[in-house]
Formats: sequence, C-alpha cells, structure tokens
Amino acid sequence: MKQSACQEFPLLLLTELAQIKRWRKTAILAEDPEGVHQLRVSLRRMRSAFDIFKPVLQPDYRQRWQKELKTLARFLDEARDLDVFLLTHFNENKTDASVLESHLRKQKKRSDKKLCRLLQSKQFNKPRRQLKKQLKNKHWSRKHGRHCSMLTTTLAARQLQQHYEQVQKQLSALDINNEAALHRSRIRIKQLRYGCELLAPVLKHKTNASFITAMKALQDDLGLIHDAYVQQLMQHDLPPPTQDEFRTIAHKSQANSDQLKATLAGKLKCFSALPLPWHSLKQD
Repeated sequence: MKQSACQEFPLLLLTELAQIKRWRKTAILAEDPEGVHQLRVSLRRMRSAFDIFKPVLQPDYRQRWQKELKTLARFLDEARDLDVFLLTHFNENKTDASVLESHLRKQKKRSDKKLCRLLQSKQFNKPRRQLKKQLKNKHWSRKHGRHCSMLTTTLAARQLQQHYEQVQKQLSALDINNEAALHRSRIRIKQLRYGCELLAPVLKHKTNASFITAMKALQDDLGLIHDAYVQQLMQHDLPPPTQDEFRTIAHKSQANSDQLKATLAGKLKCFSALPLPWHSLKQD
C-alpha cells in the first residue's frame, strides 16, 4: 500500500462492493442470516472508509455517499435484529416452537419478504452501481479527490490517531450506567476497528492483530449490553400471550449485562494500555 491514498481508496471500496454483490444474493434467498450480516458489515466498512479517507476526498462527494450508504444500511436493520434475537435465544432445529418464537418467526418472514423486494429494487441497486462506475473511472482522483500526493501511510498515521483520541476521550468520561453513552462508545470503537482493518497493509501486523482482537471483544460486550437495553423496550410491541416468555429472556439478558458492566472498566483499562499499530508511521 505504498501509494497515494487517492489511489488506494477506490480499490478498497470496489472490494466491498464485490462483497455486497456476493452477499446480496444470499440475503435475497433469506436462508442464511450471514447474508444480511455481511451486507451490513460491508456497508459500514465503506462508510468508515469515507470517514478515514476524509482528507483526500472532496467534501460534497464524501458527504453524499456517506448519507447514501447510511440509508442503504437502514434497510437491513430490522431483518438483522430479528436474526440475532432468534439465533441467540431459540434453537432453529426445534419442532415445538413456543408462542413467542412462532410470533417472531412470522414477523421475520414478513421482514424477509420486504427486504427481498428492497434488495432487488432500483432504490438499493442504482446507487451501488453508480458508485462502482465512478470508482472505476480512470479520472476518479481528479474528479473526486484532493491532496492526491498524500501517502496512505501518512493518512493512516493521522486519521487512526485522531480516531483513537476520540475513543479515549469518550472512554475517559464514560458512565457505565449510561446506555446511550455505552452505545456511542461501541460505535466509535467499531469505526476505529474498521479503520485498522482497511489500513492493515501499512500497519504493524502483530500489533494490529492484537489491537483489532481487543476491539472486537469490547464490541461484543458492549453489543450484549445494548441488546439487553433494547429488549426492555421491545416488550411493549409484543402481543400479551408472548410477554411472560419474553420477560424471562429479557431478565437473563439484563443479568448478563450487569455482569459485563462489572468487568467493563478493567477491560477498557487494558485496551487503553495496548501499543498502537500506527505509531511507527510518519505523519509527514
């Protein structure tokens, strides 16, 4: 990756667009929840790429596509939330589904049909085809880039350090019992992780691998804490016959959340002490 950041950016996004093309087919079939999951991951990685590569992108171009990608990602949220809940709390091979499970699986079928229509619509496909065409244009840098002499190593050193400082600022003032603050921290950590993954070729391999592993672990814990919080809100939308079973599940999730919160401060301290994989890069 010893080339300019303007040269590297289109290649990264074209890789993610290829992943979207692959996993879109799986998501349309609605047989494997990994399809929706991988679509969301690629869309988030692309949004993170627009953020990380901000210094070498024309502002209007970056803002337009970040907004567009966020809209596309929202199409997938409902389907993924149902997938996660069903995979976490119910055995798919069971023949005697409970009232709650039956209700959620019917809801998932409706959600899958809606998502299938969206994934085959112009609303979803026209933007990604347009972006692909732009990225493959040999004049992309002249049209949509700026500071085109900046090396990817220089961008990585500056941007990852900036994102890391934003994460640390949030963590230093973090209230463990503030669910919204915990969720914001999870998003920040995820953005930094995607940045480290996207720029991995210019970072110290072992240091970066350890750093990414630590961020994934924090994301998982913060994700479970957030899931428990969201479940408390879900109950109001469920029919009465399902609520007793749901309360039992929500109670277990909350107990797990409380345990994770009790260990979170120590884990954040360990994360903050890790060596940074971009520290040896020059910020010329």
